[in-house]
Amino acid sequence: MRVLMLVIGVSALFSLILQTYADYVADGPEARLLAVWWNMLRYYTILTNLVVGLCFVARVRFTAHWAGAITLQILLVGIVYHVLLSATHRSNGAVDDIANHGLHTVVPALVFIWWLVFAPKAGLSWPNPLLWVIWPLVYSAYAILRGTFEGKYPYYFLDLPKLGPLGLLREMSIVAAGFLVFGFILLGISKAYRPSSSSR
Repeated sequence: MRVLMLVIGVSALFSLILQTYADYVADGPEARLLAVWWNMLRYYTILTNLVVGLCFVARVRFTAHWAGAITLQILLVGIVYHVLLSATHRSNGAVDDIANHGLHTVVPALVFIWWLVFAPKAGLSWPNPLLWVIWPLVYSAYAILRGTFEGKYPYYFLDLPKLGPLGLLREMSIVAAGFLVFGFILLGISKAYRPSSSSR
């Protein structure tokens, strides 16, 4: 398990480094590293992969609740991207493509495998998926607040000026419902499949 956690953590952090490089190059000769980082930190993908990278490199000993939480967050990074956002992605070259694949496909898949095979699951119950929705809601508030001041929204379903208050509420309700559905799917899997809780 420890080896897989290290692989996941390194994969996430390496993908973030590649994404930083790709964005820095794309910004041209006037690019500033701090500005690139600040822009990246508006995205749910970046923040969630950063948390995954740091936690897994440090080989944090997750409880069942937190293992489920981090798995749901990064799993939805991949699902939302491939279902809703991949068609709008504009490549900035090969490095950007590799980073994008790592952040949206490789890391989510590896974390799910880790959770399925190794992560603790005992004690999970129906309140857990409700709590797992807190992070995406907090992120949404953060992204909307940044967008209000900076005039740039990271995702179309958080674009308050275009959607209006009611449209935004509708989109956020859909997002929250999606997290709940997949959270309860993870809960169901946890009840049916517990092959290992070893920390080896």
